[in-house]
Amino acid sequence: MSGPADETAGDLPVKDTGLNLFGMGGLQETSARTMKSRQAVSRVSREELEDRFLRLHDENILLKQHARKQEDKIKRMATKLIRLVNDKKRYERVGGGPKRLGRDVEMEEMIEQLQDKVHELERQNEVLKNRLISAKQQLQIQGYRQTPYNHIQSRINTGRRKANENAGLQECPRKGIRFQDIDVAETLQPMLTKYDNSLLEEARGEIRNLENVIQSQRGQIEELEHLAEILKTQLRRKENEIELSLLQLREQQATDQRSNIRENVEMIKLHKQLVEKSNALSVMEGKFIQLQEQRTLRISHDALVANGDELNMQLKEQRLKCCSLEKQLHSMTFSARRVEELQDRINDLEKERELLKENYDKLYDSAFSAAHEEQWKLKEQQLKVQIAQLETALKSDLTDKNEILDRLKTERDQNEKLIQENRELQLQYLEQKQQLDELKNRMKFYNQESDINVDELSEALLLIKAQKEQKSGDLSFLEKVDSKINKDLERSMRELQATHAETVQELEKTRNMLIMQHKINKDYQMEVEAVTHKMENLQQDYELKVEQYVHLLDIRAARIQKLEAQLKDIAYGTKQYKFKPEIMPEDSVDEFDETIHLERGENLFEIHINKVTFSSEVLQASGDKEPVTFCTYAFYDFELQTTPIVRGLHPVYNFTSQYLVHVNDLFLQYIQKNTITLEVHQAYSTDYETIATCQLRFHEILEKSGRIFCTANLVGTKGDIPNFGTVEFWFRLRVPMDQAIRLYRERAKALGYITSNFKGPEQMQSAPRPKPRQRLTPVDKKVSFVDIMPHQSDETSTSSEDMKEISPEMEDTPEVEINMPTVTHIPEISQESSIEKVKENTEKMQQEKDDEVSLLSEGQLVVRSLSSSENETEITEELEPEDEEDRSASDSDDCVIPGPISKNIKQPSEKIRIEIIALSLNDSPITMDDTIQRLFVECRFYSLPAEETPVSLPKPKSGQWVYYNYSNVIYVDKENNQAKRDILKAILQKQEMPNRSVRFTVVSDPPEDEQDLECEDIGVAHVDLADMFQEGRDIIEQNIDVFDARADGEGIGKLRVTVEALHALRSVYEQYRDDLEA
Repeated sequence: MSGPADETAGDLPVKDTGLNLFGMGGLQETSARTMKSRQAVSRVSREELEDRFLRLHDENILLKQHARKQEDKIKRMATKLIRLVNDKKRYERVGGGPKRLGRDVEMEEMIEQLQDKVHELERQNEVLKNRLISAKQQLQIQGYRQTPYNHIQSRINTGRRKANENAGLQECPRKGIRFQDIDVAETLQPMLTKYDNSLLEEARGEIRNLENVIQSQRGQIEELEHLAEILKTQLRRKENEIELSLLQLREQQATDQRSNIRENVEMIKLHKQLVEKSNALSVMEGKFIQLQEQRTLRISHDALVANGDELNMQLKEQRLKCCSLEKQLHSMTFSARRVEELQDRINDLEKERELLKENYDKLYDSAFSAAHEEQWKLKEQQLKVQIAQLETALKSDLTDKNEILDRLKTERDQNEKLIQENRELQLQYLEQKQQLDELKNRMKFYNQESDINVDELSEALLLIKAQKEQKSGDLSFLEKVDSKINKDLERSMRELQATHAETVQELEKTRNMLIMQHKINKDYQMEVEAVTHKMENLQQDYELKVEQYVHLLDIRAARIQKLEAQLKDIAYGTKQYKFKPEIMPEDSVDEFDETIHLERGENLFEIHINKVTFSSEVLQASGDKEPVTFCTYAFYDFELQTTPIVRGLHPVYNFTSQYLVHVNDLFLQYIQKNTITLEVHQAYSTDYETIATCQLRFHEILEKSGRIFCTANLVGTKGDIPNFGTVEFWFRLRVPMDQAIRLYRERAKALGYITSNFKGPEQMQSAPRPKPRQRLTPVDKKVSFVDIMPHQSDETSTSSEDMKEISPEMEDTPEVEINMPTVTHIPEISQESSIEKVKENTEKMQQEKDDEVSLLSEGQLVVRSLSSSENETEITEELEPEDEEDRSASDSDDCVIPGPISKNIKQPSEKIRIEIIALSLNDSPITMDDTIQRLFVECRFYSLPAEETPVSLPKPKSGQWVYYNYSNVIYVDKENNQAKRDILKAILQKQEMPNRSVRFTVVSDPPEDEQDLECEDIGVAHVDLADMFQEGRDIIEQNIDVFDARADGEGIGKLRVTVEALHALRSVYEQYRDDLEA
C-alpha cells in the first residue's frame, strides 16, 4: 500500500499534508535534490560530457608525465648532491684542506645526457632489428604459402629455397585451378611474375632502408663514443688542474690558518675578559635576587618553624616507639635464627660423629686385617649392583612418566574435541536464536500493520480512487454529483473489507507458523542446555583427572629428582652452579656482563691483593718517597698475574684474579700443602727490580667458608731489611663445597691408614702438576708484561720445598704419596734480573712439544671446555706389589682419588699445534672502513669445528701489529683420534678434498652498541699441509698473506702463525707407507 502512495505523492497536491504527517517529508526533500542534479546533468549534451571527460583524462596524463619528469630531476639532483657531499667529506678526510672545487658538473651532465641518448638509440636499434626479423619471417611465410601458381618458376633469383619440380607438377593439377584452355594459362603467367617482382622489390627496399638506418645509428654510436673519450680526456685534464689548484689553496690556507690562529688567540683573551665581567655581573644579579627571595622566605620560615617544632615532637615520639618495636623484632628474629643455626649445626655434628664412628670402625677393621679385601670387593660389587638397580628404577620411572604424558596427551585431545563440539553447538544455538529474533520482528511488524486507523483508511480510499481514475483517464469526476461519490465510497469500502479479511487470514497462518517455530526453538534450547550440562560434567571430570595426573607426575618428578640428586652426589659430590660475577662498589672494575656457567665439579677460586704497607726502614734505605711498585704471583697451573702499577709507600692495588678450577683431590692437596710466591717489583721507566717476596697460604679454605682475610710479611731480596712490610689479601671459593672438602679429608685419612699397612714412610716427592685447563683471567684492570714481552705465556709452578709445607691444622692427617711424572719446573727467581728468568722459561717451554699449553690473550673472559676424549690423559693406576695383585681405581669427571698408587700419565705426542700470534694490515679499503672496529681470527682444519681467538682486538693501523697469542692443539693419536688420521692420510694422498689446508679467517666483530649486526668475513689465509710435508719443515712464526674475502682477493695484510704438524704427518706416512706409495 505504501508503493502507490510514493508514486502519486508528487502529482496530487491534496496528499502532501497527509504524507508529511507520516514522516515522508524528508524523502521528498532528498528526492527533489536528486532530481535537480539529474536535470542539470541531463541538460548537458552527450558530446560536451565526452569532451569534458577526455580533457580531464588528458590533463591527468600530462600531470603524471610532468610529475615523473620532476621526480627524475629530483633523483638526479639528489645523486649529484650526494656525490658532492661525499667528495667533500673524502677530500676533507684525506687532505684536511678546503672544500674541493669539484668536478665539472656541466661535463658530467653532458656525459649523462649523451649516455641517455645512446641508450635511446640502442633501444630504437633493437626495435628496428625486431621489425626486420618480423619482416623476414613474414617473407618466409609468404614464400612457403601454397598458391595456385607454385608450378611457375621465378625469373629472379631471390635466394630462397625452391620446391621440387616434380612435386609442383604433381600438386598443380590437384590444388590449382583446372584450365580447360591452355592459352588462358599461358596468358596468366606474365601477370603473376610481375606481381611477385613488385612484392620482392618492396621487401628489398624496406630491407635497404632498415640497413641504412642501422648504419646511420652505428655511425652515431661511434661519434658518441668518440665524444665520450674526448670528454674523459678533458675530465682528466681538469682533475689535474684541480689538484694543482688544491695544492695552491692548501698553501694559502696554511697562511690563513696561522693568521686566524693569531686572531683567535686575541679573541680568546677578549672573550675571557668579557666572560669574567659577565660572570661578575651575573653573580651580583644572583645575590640581589637571593636577597629579595630571603626577605620573602623569612616571613614564611617563621610561620613554618612553629609547625615544624610541633611535628618534630610528634615524630620523635613515633620514632621512639618504632625503635623499641624494631629492637624487639630484631632480637626475636636473631634469636630464632641463632636457634635454627645451632640446631642445624648440632644435627650436622651428630651426623658427622656417626659417620666418623662408622668410618673409624670400618678403617680399624680394614687396617688390621688383610682378609677383608674380599669383603671390600663384595661391597664394591654390591654398590655397583645398587647403582645399576637405581639406574633401572630411573629408567622404569622414565617409562612410567612417558606413559602418563601419553595419557595426558590423549586426554587433552579428547578435551579439545569436546570443546570443539561445544563451540559447534553454541554456533547452532546462536543461529536458531537469530532466526527466532527475525520471526519475532516479523510478528511485531504484522501486528503493527493489523491496527487500522480511520485516517489511514480514508487516505487509502482516496489513493485507490485516484489510481482508478488515473487508469481510466477520466477527469470528469469533478463535475459529477455527490451521489456518485457515495456509491464509489461504498464500493471501495467493500473491496477494502475483502482485502482486510485476506490479510487477517494470512496473519493467522503466520501466527501459527511462529507458534510452531517457538516450540521447535524451545526444544532446541532444551537440547542445548542438556548438552552444555553434560559438557560441564565432562570438563569437571577431566579437570579432576588432570589434577590427579599432575599430582602423580609431581610425585614421580620429585622421586626422579631425588634419585638424580643422590646419584650426582655419589658421582660428583658437588652441585651445578650458575652465577654472575660479583662487582664490589669500591672496586674499579670494567663493565662485566658475561654470565659464568660452572659445570659440575667446577668452582671459581678468587685471590684479591688489597694493599702493601712498606716499613720506615724501606724509606730510609731507598730514599724514594713515592716508589712505583707492582706485584706478580702465579697460582696452581695458571699463568702469571700482574697487579696494576701504583705509586706511594702504601700502594692500594685492589686487584682480584679469578681461576676456574676443578675441585678434585689434586687441587685440594695443592691448597692444603703448597704456597704461592708473591713478588713485589719496583718499576724504573721500562725496567723493574724485584725488591721483596712473601709466601701466601690458602689452607684455611679447608676449614672456613666465604672470604678469608689474611696478611703476610714481606722479606727483602737483598737481606739487609728483614722487616720490609706487610701484604693484605683475601681469598675464597665462590661456591661453598663443604661436602667435597669433608669427603677429601676423610679419604685422605683413610688412604693414609691404608698406606701404613702396605709400605713404610718414604720421602714425599714433588707435588704433581695437574693437566692444563682453561681459566678465567682477572676481571679487574691490570698491567701485564705484554708491553715488555709480547710472547710471554708461561705457566709457573712452585718449588718442591714450598710444596712440602703443611698447615698446622692438618698435621695430624697422614700424608698420601702420589707418584706422577711432573712437568718441568721453572727455576727460582733471580735477584738481579727477572727478565732473564722469563726468557729462560720461554725457551724451555718452546722446547717441550709434549706439553699442551693454551696461550690466551690479555683480558680473556671466555671459558672453553677442554675435558674431551681427544685431549684427556690416560691414567693407569697400579698398587704396590705386596700380594702381587693388581687393582684399578677410577673416578668420574676427572676426579682422581689419591692413594698408595703410582700413576703413569701418557700424553699423546702426535698432534697438530696451530698458534695465531699477530695480525697486521696494509693500506687497503678495510683500514679506511670505519664500520670495521674490532677483529678476531678464526681457525678451521678440514671439517672440524672452527676455533676462534677468545677476544676481538681493535683494528690495527697500517703497518702495526696486534698480538693475539692464541694456541690450539689437535690430537691425531692412533688410540682416540683415528678419524683425524684418516683425514691426514687423504691429504698426503692428495685427494680432491673441499679444504686441504688450515684456513685462517679474519672476522670483524660488531661494536657493543650494535650487537644486532652479524660478524663479517674480512680476510682469508691458508697453510697447505701437503706442501709442508714435501718441504720437510714446520711453519714457525711465519708471516702469511691475508687476502680480501669480500672483493677480488687482493692482499690486505699479514698473519703471523705457527703450524707444527710435520711429526704427525710423518707418523701417518709411516703407518700408511704402502698405501701412499702405491
